[in-house]
Amino acid sequence: MPPPPPAPIAEVRVTDQFSGDRLTIGGIDTSSSWLWQGQGAMRPTRLWLPLDLLVGQMGFQRQADVGEEFLDWYGFQRPLSGLQQRTIGDEVALDALPWLNALGVQVNRTKSTLRVDLPKPHLKKLRQGKGSSANRLVLDLSGPALVQRQGDDLLLQVKVTPLQESQLRRLGLKTRRDRSGLKLLGQSSRLSTLTLKDPWRVVLDGITPAKSSTKQRQSQAFQIALLAPEMQDLIKKGLVLDQRVIQVGVKPIRLYRAGVQHNSSDLLLLPLAPSHAQPGLRYLNQLAQPANALVAVNGGFFNRVRQLPLGAVRLNNEWLSGPILNRGAIGWKRSGPLMFGRLQLIQEMTVFGRRRWPLGMLNSGYVQRGLSRYTRAWGPTYRALSGEEQALTLSEGRVDAVYDQASLVRGVPLPLKGDLIVARGGTALPAQIGDEVTINMRSSNPLGELPQVMGGGPLLLQMGRVVLNGRQEGFSPGFLAVSAPRTVVAQDSERIWLLAVKGANGSDPTLIETSLALSQLGLRDALNLDGGGSTTMLIANTTVMTGRGITPRVQNGLGFISDQSKVLAN
Repeated sequence: MPPPPPAPIAEVRVTDQFSGDRLTIGGIDTSSSWLWQGQGAMRPTRLWLPLDLLVGQMGFQRQADVGEEFLDWYGFQRPLSGLQQRTIGDEVALDALPWLNALGVQVNRTKSTLRVDLPKPHLKKLRQGKGSSANRLVLDLSGPALVQRQGDDLLLQVKVTPLQESQLRRLGLKTRRDRSGLKLLGQSSRLSTLTLKDPWRVVLDGITPAKSSTKQRQSQAFQIALLAPEMQDLIKKGLVLDQRVIQVGVKPIRLYRAGVQHNSSDLLLLPLAPSHAQPGLRYLNQLAQPANALVAVNGGFFNRVRQLPLGAVRLNNEWLSGPILNRGAIGWKRSGPLMFGRLQLIQEMTVFGRRRWPLGMLNSGYVQRGLSRYTRAWGPTYRALSGEEQALTLSEGRVDAVYDQASLVRGVPLPLKGDLIVARGGTALPAQIGDEVTINMRSSNPLGELPQVMGGGPLLLQMGRVVLNGRQEGFSPGFLAVSAPRTVVAQDSERIWLLAVKGANGSDPTLIETSLALSQLGLRDALNLDGGGSTTMLIANTTVMTGRGITPRVQNGLGFISDQSKVLAN
């Protein structure tokens, strides 16, 4: 009998892709997903970092120039439209390596931790603008510096002298100097920043004095908010503000929540959204303050790169953005319980009373082949969102203009009273100039007929039962399985609740873990809103929680409004 064949040699595969969820940026630890491509621990071939992280923790800016938008960091620019994107964790990520290499940033990795280092430059000189630019401050530097937003504070990783720090204080800024650099307290969302080279500079626009006292700054943000006089008065009238840790299995989950009684006349729930134009992102306090919202959380989903809404927002009977993919939503009137469900808009365009055409989306950044509809609630101008578009405008029931792709790229005006119908992906325009057209619309769920609507998804609880079904709402399996901070709107028999949720020991909850935690609180209905890096809770204009420790910009939010005149519909 011949001898048995030798055992096969074990195959050794060398990976060139590594990922993790911890970063150290300029010596400061933060939680965020990253993806390293390339062998070795010091020289990647690609390094994918979340766009939110680049803007919030390094100082990248989005710049617009003649219809094109660029991502810029100290003069190194790339057009956003030409940048490859990918999803890592629950974030939109870009390959940051070209910028990091251009500025001499050092990177290395160890297991699940990525380290990003840039030597701290010296602050050479401070220059304040004059006249109309008196709220501008220019910092001349010896090299590029990291600019980081930490809660309500802005951190400049620069070396300053005591004299320079006193100069800043004379401008009304409250400062704190430590090994990380210089903190401008309370200025995270008040100041806009710009980074320049030749020479190296950081420009700060919107200089205003910070309002918090030294004693307050040493307290926890949540406690500061609770002690605000306006909140104390509302707490006496029934507002509930608390934070607690709930155990789900072996995972502790921390919840921050604000609750208002259903019949309250002191605080009313309202969507927080820009009324003049939907494209663009804003800090949550920039949405909350104009509406006089004393408590606010971020709202529904949006395209972070293109800065466009991706779900239902209805404010005082006007659709600012329509629902997508039959996702979860809430609807409500001035008072009383919220209505929870899944929502679609069924829109139909009829030409000459005979031929009917379905209209897929309303005022949405969700781009699909077919026909979509835009109204003046989108903004004064519409610009093409895809590479193959044509459009027509309707006024008083007739087609009055037709636009080709070139016109749409430049931007076309949206009629004050009328509609723009956009055809994408080779779809033919269904009508010509002069044709009679009618548009009919109805909601798949009665909640879509209510004056206020906010979309998100997936639904978590209904009538006290866990109803999580992400696939039915068009969410990917990866999205459903990921652990991330969460924003939730919910209700029980007595109150409407706004909640921000994250892991108490560094491990964030999945959607099912979030649902089980909410069930333990005795909540009856609950809807997941945008989470991850978007998660934000604001109380008395103080940021009490952010998902990733970065003050994010968002497209819309939800708030408890103290001024009833802001709620026009009943």
